Amino acid sequence: MIAIVSGLFLVVGGTLLTTIMSHSLNAVMAMWQLVSDFRKPTADQGDEEEESFRRFLQAANFFRRGEIRPAEAVTQRISAPLLRRGTQLVLDGFPRDQVNLALQRQIAEDRDHLRRPADILRAMGGYAPAFGMLGTLLGLVQMLFGLGSGDLASIGAAMGFAMLTTVYGLVLANLVFKPMASKFEQRGRQLISRRVAHLQAVMMLCDRQHSELIREMMDEASANQDIQQAAVQLKLVASQ
Repeated sequence: MIAIVSGLFLVVGGTLLTTIMSHSLNAVMAMWQLVSDFRKPTADQGDEEEESFRRFLQAANFFRRGEIRPAEAVTQRISAPLLRRGTQLVLDGFPRDQVNLALQRQIAEDRDHLRRPADILRAMGGYAPAFGMLGTLLGLVQMLFGLGSGDLASIGAAMGFAMLTTVYGLVLANLVFKPMASKFEQRGRQLISRRVAHLQAVMMLCDRQHSELIREMMDEASANQDIQQAAVQLKLVASQ
């Protein structure tokens, strides 16, 4: 039992400590915060996204008719950050090029923000097997020292510690950290695709396009994203 707990403590604790040293404590805490956010039901996120876009279309209708104050009141209730910021910039009278540049910068910042947790998780996927091998070497050294005393109980405990740490490192790397990193990258691509679609919607708002045309564009972008996601899943199935 002691070998089980100590081996797990060595691999998990060493991986976390090395990750904090190579990145930072704030980056690791932010990563776990994003993990908890990504565990929210996708249905709730979809409903929230739909409600934000519905309010955006209301603001677009008000803006197209020249009713700025009602449009600003609706804009304050848009939960999607890029849609809200872009709509507010348009209502404040910023030129189209400046709005486009500001939103592109925000998309770039969001991309970097979403990429960082995946990089940390992949780094943890490399650290865990290394600490597993370290535990194996320590267990073998302890076992060799035990051979001189002839204590079979200590030899067995050292051998168990050596084997378990390797198992812990491989399991954490291949069943926890690397799959989570892939999940982050997949969700990040989906979020950035939606951000780009929101950018196009704001540009159409800036051009005073009809709300139905904006909705058609968003529906087409959503359909294309679903097709791309299905294609990725088919490739994964074919490779198995």
